[in-house]
Amino acid sequence: MSRLSVAPRCKTNYRVIRSAAATVLLFVLGQALVPVVGAQEPAGGDAAGEEAGGQALRVFLDCQSRFCNFDFYRREIPFVNYTRDREDAQVHLLITSQQTGAGGFLFTLDFIGREEFEGIEDRLETSTRANLAEEQVLSLVARQIKLGLMRYVARTPLADQIRVEYEQALGEQGVATPESDPWNFWVFRVRGNGSYFARELTDFLFVSGALSANRVTEDFKLLSSVSASYTENNFETSDTTTVTSTTESYDAAVFASWSVGEHWGIGGQGSVSRSSFSNEDLVVRLAPAIEYNLFPYSESTRRQLRFVYSVGLNVIDYIEETVFLKTEETLPDHRFQVALEVRQPWGSSRAAVEAVQLLNDPGKNRLVAEGGVDFRLFKGLALDVDFGIARIRDQINLEAGDATEEEILTRQRELQSDFEYNFRVGFSYTFGSIFSNVVNPRFGGSTRFFIREF
Repeated sequence: MSRLSVAPRCKTNYRVIRSAAATVLLFVLGQALVPVVGAQEPAGGDAAGEEAGGQALRVFLDCQSRFCNFDFYRREIPFVNYTRDREDAQVHLLITSQQTGAGGFLFTLDFIGREEFEGIEDRLETSTRANLAEEQVLSLVARQIKLGLMRYVARTPLADQIRVEYEQALGEQGVATPESDPWNFWVFRVRGNGSYFARELTDFLFVSGALSANRVTEDFKLLSSVSASYTENNFETSDTTTVTSTTESYDAAVFASWSVGEHWGIGGQGSVSRSSFSNEDLVVRLAPAIEYNLFPYSESTRRQLRFVYSVGLNVIDYIEETVFLKTEETLPDHRFQVALEVRQPWGSSRAAVEAVQLLNDPGKNRLVAEGGVDFRLFKGLALDVDFGIARIRDQINLEAGDATEEEILTRQRELQSDFEYNFRVGFSYTFGSIFSNVVNPRFGGSTRFFIREF
């Protein structure tokens, strides 16, 4: 009996050992074949790639636009090495964009030479239509990048591997004129959205819509819009009680401005609005304005320092009587704003200060300051700071009487406050390989499904 019980156990152990040994052997053999398989590629393939990579132009792609699809640009422009830090690059490519009056975008590409290309700089621009797909926009930008890089690539050993082709145009297309544009530069846009969320004891509804009609030329800009929104919250506090919170707002506005040279602009605004949150049943505002930009408007994608002054008249009808015992009033005010926007190779910064004051009661005023900076401190380290602060002395619209707990918790009405502020700071530090040419889109190109990213 002892032999019969021992023999099967030994046979089983032998099979397990044999299976494990076979698995290990296959793994080792597979690892050993990897370099062999790699060696079977055409002679000179990897060597040529490494040599070309060493000779290729090093480019730091600094994109400050909504169309910053780095993977697309790397695939479309494979003849350069992309670095993760500008300090390691021979060319710093800064891409910025501004929305055009037609709803498209004007892209500005600044090529800034470094190392042996120090002092060799160039700027290219390209504009897109509003109805282009994202891939079409990216393709147009990629084409401009290729054109701008050629003057640098031509001075590298890789120039012998570059081929330039010319496609015969089917027809010429110059700058549009009112005579050639059947819409006479008018652009219309309709927008609507809504959302609904529900749980067992609460639900949320939001609906909004807007219509705009804009006309933008070099000398004149006209912007007009109509919008509305409605929000409803329902909270079931008991089996028999449901608390409902609603807010609604409507707004119609027109703004017109005329260009006066490279630094000046004059314009004016007219608007009609309603806001249940702000206790405003109807507000009519008319306000002419003047602006001076220290830098020419042609440099607006890189830097702006604007001084804006306006004088306005406000006719207000309140929903409920205010804390100043007013149900309606007419108020003149004036506003002054200084705004700075800078986009440079070291990063970008923005800052604005605005002062608002009632002319008939100077004690009623508001001072607002906001800004931020995205700054590359040194190689690999970047700092991002945003802030906003306001001193409030002009809440003439506040509804009389104390707010109920329900109104406070559900944000149904504006509350008295002498100030408001916000602050955000962040930093990032990147180190390792200076090149970032490889594109790997597997699993969507993201690791967040498997690894928590910080």
